[in-house]
Amino acid sequence: MTFMLRNFLFTTTIILGYSTVILHPQVRATPIPPPKVLVSRAFNSSDPYANWPTYDELPLHPSFPTKAAWGVWGPDDEFGALNHIRPATIRAAKDEIKEGIAINLNLELDIPNPPLVPTRPAIVHAFIPFEGYQDDVLTLNTQVSTQFDGLRHYPYSTNGSRDTYQFYNDLITFDDIFSPGASVKTLGIQNAAQKGIAGRGVLLDWAGWKESRNETFDVFSPTAITASELDQVAIWQGLDPSNFTKPGDWLIFRTAFIKQYLALPISEQEQLPFKADAAYIGLEASEDTLRWVWEKKISMLGSDNLAVEKFPVGAVILGHTRALHEIFISGWGQSLVELLNLEALAEKCHELNRFSFFFTLQDLNVAGGIASPPNAMAIF
Repeated sequence: MTFMLRNFLFTTTIILGYSTVILHPQVRATPIPPPKVLVSRAFNSSDPYANWPTYDELPLHPSFPTKAAWGVWGPDDEFGALNHIRPATIRAAKDEIKEGIAINLNLELDIPNPPLVPTRPAIVHAFIPFEGYQDDVLTLNTQVSTQFDGLRHYPYSTNGSRDTYQFYNDLITFDDIFSPGASVKTLGIQNAAQKGIAGRGVLLDWAGWKESRNETFDVFSPTAITASELDQVAIWQGLDPSNFTKPGDWLIFRTAFIKQYLALPISEQEQLPFKADAAYIGLEASEDTLRWVWEKKISMLGSDNLAVEKFPVGAVILGHTRALHEIFISGWGQSLVELLNLEALAEKCHELNRFSFFFTLQDLNVAGGIASPPNAMAIF
């Protein structure tokens, strides 16, 4: 089928469940750069996983960056992995509410203090007295405490230069984000806020598993947590590693980072961000990790450490130095939730011998926003 739109002819073909849209420029006096090939999966809401690509089938087109899932939810999609959250998954998750216990998953906004990344300024909290009432004003970098990373946060890049930045579905550029008056709102966190994020959460207590084996670990080191270890954690918790998650779940793992951080003397907390060799525990950046996460069809990935992945970030994946942030956020449209407060949650999970729960997360409704406190809660 051929369609005319603006100054292009579009030819659409369906091959093995994927739709390839090839842009053919019409003859014009001014030369036009070679058009980009856009590929998207054919799907419908009644059967969202028909023609679902395997990890090995990513990306859908070789012009896309490393393991990108561009087009999996359509070429213009802005929700990414949040598409896994559907009315049916939310309705099913209500069965997790049995005891009527709600647990906060957020740190106080001024913890860690100072911020673990020293280029990020600490929160400023000011009080304003008025006649008969009082207000307060918060000035904060959204990446200094418990945080929800939106789809504008971490682009693909081949050399660290903004000229090579590529965001989810290639919908925006660096210049779009910094457009005059921030006129471009595409991929902003308002999408997640307006969609509403709720469903079933699952905790993997990696730190508890290590402690049960009398194995010590240092969260202030570049310890890499592997997918194989997380499967072993699931087994230790009495879960089947092949099916302990469901599509749409929010998967969380605990490293005890916050527990060890808060146990440090204040002087060491203050020095930690400024160490030249600062390094922190997190997920291994590898194909094993990527395959493990992709196959679970989760909506978000969260943890109590600085970056979900090991810090400093980056490893060679399929010939390119990549951070998991690049592939998760700009490749799959999968938000990360970092520096969660998981101590009370882990304690309750072990007490109930149940590691799934209902969750809610409500990020700030800021058009064009990049990140936000998650306002996350677990409910048993």
